[in-house]
Amino acid sequence: VKNKPLTQRQLQRNSLIAKVRYVVERTFGSQTRWFGSKALRYRGNAKAHAWHILPAIAYNLKRLPKLYVDKQIQAQSWE
Repeated sequence: VKNKPLTQRQLQRNSLIAKVRYVVERTFGSQTRWFGSKALRYRGNAKAHAWHILPAIAYNLKRLPKLYVDKQIQAQSWE
């Protein structure tokens, strides 16, 4: 309901899912900025699935070098 304060239960639920929501929304925001994937342009499940999968693959490939370097730095700090 619009323009009404949240109940105590709704506030608790929001605080529990906030951390997960932050990670997911950040990922989709990055995909939107980097690849312009704002709107679905295709009809049909197969084409729509491909439209979502391809930016996700590109997002992971773009982040891979940083993740690899971070892992190497972490491994060196254990030595």
